[in-house]
Amino acid sequence: MTAARATAPRSGDQPSTRDRLVELAAQLFAERGYSQTSVRDISRRAAMTTGAIYGHLRNKAELLAEAISAATTDQLESQTLGLGQPLDYIETLTRLAREYPKRRQLRALIVQGAAAAQTDEETRTRLRDEQLAHFRSWVEAYAAERDRMGLDPSLDLEVAVLHTWAVELGLGVLESLGIEPKSKKAWADVQNRVARSLQLPPDDRTRSGKQRPRRA
Repeated sequence: MTAARATAPRSGDQPSTRDRLVELAAQLFAERGYSQTSVRDISRRAAMTTGAIYGHLRNKAELLAEAISAATTDQLESQTLGLGQPLDYIETLTRLAREYPKRRQLRALIVQGAAAAQTDEETRTRLRDEQLAHFRSWVEAYAAERDRMGLDPSLDLEVAVLHTWAVELGLGVLESLGIEPKSKKAWADVQNRVARSLQLPPDDRTRSGKQRPRRA
């Protein structure tokens, strides 16, 4: 992903009680699963009463949405902001692909949330809003830098960003089944090839009409 309009907390900042609850909830959701983790479980890990937790966050769905948003900001967006030079989306996407193991928890959280969203409308709404907020900022970042980055004028930026994010989340689904790339370098190489292709016009040649050569 290229830059979004968000910043991660500075490393020297002390986390607030709310931030600490979100971090603990993220750990439990990733370890046990969202449906299998209760607010009481989180309160025990935080050494707080459930009433105290509800004083900071409305419910478990809000905890999940904030956990995902915080992880997305910290593990993706903070890696592309404030670097002191114009962003190179090819370098950024390639580097982030190489660092995919660092985002395992983030992907696990989203997979857990997606499963819960199938039966819980509030969770679905909260996660949809959270995902769309990041998605729209990524599209805006691409649009602002489109000409400088040399993106093909006919490229649909929303589809391009959706494709990139779908690859990330699809990896999360495969990881939940015990399937993942064998090589960080190879995974990054494929992402580099895909990123560079965004500068190319589409290939509109029709291939379906081609006939296979006959065997002698």
